[in-house]
Amino acid sequence: MRRQFSRIRRSPSRSRLVGVGRSWQGGATTSMVGDDRRPKPLREPSMTAIQIQKYGPTDQVIVADSGGPSQVGEGQLLIRVAAASINPVDTGIALGYMAEAMPLDFPITLGTDYSGIVEKVGPGVESFSVGDLVIGQAGVALGGSGTFAEYAVGPAVFAAHAPKTLPLVEAATLPLVGASALQAIESLRIIPGMTVLVLGGGGAIGSLGVQLAQAIGAKVIATAGAADHEDVLALGASEVYDYADSSWREGLSAVDVILDASPGLDPAPYYGLLRPGGTMVSLSTQHDEAVAAAAGISAETQISVPVTEVLEQFVAAVDAGHVILRIGTTLPLVRAAEAFAADKTTPGKTLLIVADLTER
Repeated sequence: MRRQFSRIRRSPSRSRLVGVGRSWQGGATTSMVGDDRRPKPLREPSMTAIQIQKYGPTDQVIVADSGGPSQVGEGQLLIRVAAASINPVDTGIALGYMAEAMPLDFPITLGTDYSGIVEKVGPGVESFSVGDLVIGQAGVALGGSGTFAEYAVGPAVFAAHAPKTLPLVEAATLPLVGASALQAIESLRIIPGMTVLVLGGGGAIGSLGVQLAQAIGAKVIATAGAADHEDVLALGASEVYDYADSSWREGLSAVDVILDASPGLDPAPYYGLLRPGGTMVSLSTQHDEAVAAAAGISAETQISVPVTEVLEQFVAAVDAGHVILRIGTTLPLVRAAEAFAADKTTPGKTLLIVADLTER
C-alpha cells in the first residue's frame, strides 16, 4: 500500500516530510594586499560559527567564537541566520577538494545553504530590504562568508525571498537542491506526455525531480534504494526500481530524457535506454561526449547555479504545494559534527538550527 504524504509528517526517528507546493570567507571581509588576493579577515564582535582550522574530516570541525562580519560590500546582503542545511560541497570544502582551485585562509567557516532575515543591504542591491525573510547560498565557494554561523554575508544574486508556506528554519533545506532540480528539469525541456527516468529518486534532488516532472504531466520512472520505493511512488513515480539491481534496464527503452541525480555512475549503459535524440543531464556523473554522440543522444554534467531567478521559481513551486522535501535530522548549530555524521546515513536533508527568528 502506498503511503500518503501530508504537508508535514513526523516520525519517531526525527525524520519528517516538509510540504512545499570570493570576497568573504571565515566570517571576514576581503582586504587585498599586494599580489595576495586571498581574503583577509577584518573582525568585529564575536559570534558562534562552525569552522575548520585545517583541511580534514568533518568530525574535526570546531565551534568557534568567530569575528562577525564587519562590512557589507557591493551587491551583498548581511543575513541573520535562522538555519542552515548540509550539502556534499560542505564536506568537500572541509576535506580540501577545492584547495588548489580556490585557496582560502584559515579558519574557514563552513556552510552554503541558509534561511534567515536581512540585517543589512549592500550598495547596488534593489530586490531586498532590511527585515526580508530570505533563503539562499553564502558559502565560500560562491563569494560568501559561510552559513554555519549566527551571521553570514553573501551575494544578493544567490538569494530569494523565503516561501510563505514553510517555516523559515525548514526553508534552509531548499536552496541548492531546489535550484539543482529545477535547473535540470528546465535543461531537459520536459513537456506533458514525456517519459522521464530519474536516477536517484530517493535522494533530495532526485525526489524533487520526480515531483517537478510529474507536475508537468510527464510519466516518471525512478530508481531508488529498496527502503525508499513506497515514498518515491507516493511522490508521483509510476514505476520504481532498485538501483542496486540492474536487471530492470533490460525491459526499458525509448525513454525521452534522464535526470541523473545519483552520486555518480557509469552512464554508458543508460544511453541505450534513451530514444534517438534523447537527453541525459547529470548532477555528478561525468560524460564522454564522443560516446554519447555515438549512441545518438546528448549528455551533460550540470553546474548548478542558485541565482535569484531560479530560486524564486522554485519558491513559487513551494508555495503552490507542488513538491515535498524530507528532513532527516535536525540539530542545533553547536552539534554540527554530529550533524555531518548523521548526514552520511540518514535519508533526507540535515538541518542545523541557528536561531529562532519568529519572535523579533
